[in-house]
Amino acid sequence: MKRIQTLIACWMILLAAQSANAQQNGWEFSVGGGVAGEYVYIGSDDYYVAPLPSFKASYTHENVNYSLSLLDGLGVTYMNPGWGLMMDVNLNAGSYRDPDEYNVVGVPVKHSSDTKRLLADTPSLDTPLALTIMLATKTQIGMFGASVAMHPTSVEYQRAGLEDETRTGIMYSALYNLDIPISQRLSLSGLFSLHFMDHTYADTWYTVDQPTSALDMYEAEAGLHSSMIMLEINYQISDRVSLSAVGGSTILMGDAKDSPFTVETVQRQVMVQTLYHF
Repeated sequence: MKRIQTLIACWMILLAAQSANAQQNGWEFSVGGGVAGEYVYIGSDDYYVAPLPSFKASYTHENVNYSLSLLDGLGVTYMNPGWGLMMDVNLNAGSYRDPDEYNVVGVPVKHSSDTKRLLADTPSLDTPLALTIMLATKTQIGMFGASVAMHPTSVEYQRAGLEDETRTGIMYSALYNLDIPISQRLSLSGLFSLHFMDHTYADTWYTVDQPTSALDMYEAEAGLHSSMIMLEINYQISDRVSLSAVGGSTILMGDAKDSPFTVETVQRQVMVQTLYHF
């Protein structure tokens, strides 16, 4: 199932920190649902809102938390309370861009005429699984961290004579997270992150190596990709039921911003969901 890509990628950081802080041995489960809004691909100006089912199973033993979720994939989080260090390894679905359609909770949907015209004759890109490794440290003023993510991406060309291939791009991120308890039931979390792409990632997602009817040639280089700010409000309705709202804004930067594929530089995402924990 394709996910709400940009927002979930950073929301996983907050979930990892919350899981590491729980420190309760044994199994925990949650089910629920909500709605989320996202662009059809990163840089597009076409926005959609979709239902968002949720299921998560996690197991904690001493300082290690293992989790499996529809939204944040497969993860392992280690927390050393004495040192204030946290390490998280996550495997999840990555980005997706197709010239004909986008994916909403596993259902293909045709692009608008403007987006289809823009992407005509461009390769279909799909990262089935991305591996992210994060290292962070907790301080009295919040959590500081860095991550590296590997994105093996299949490239399927639409034009004859070009052979399909797989490229592995890498994204690097620096982040700052702050949790603010407002009351016994209400809490606020904030995240700021800065993202960098290597040459392979830039070339795969933002280069136009052959001009089309809508796009001129463009060569993207490694460097800044984006910055993101995100806020989550969580309200504990009861001991087992919680309500959360997450909103984020991603600002594309560098060659990601200047690429002909980018129509809208500021990407806004939102997610609201209710969960039952047991």
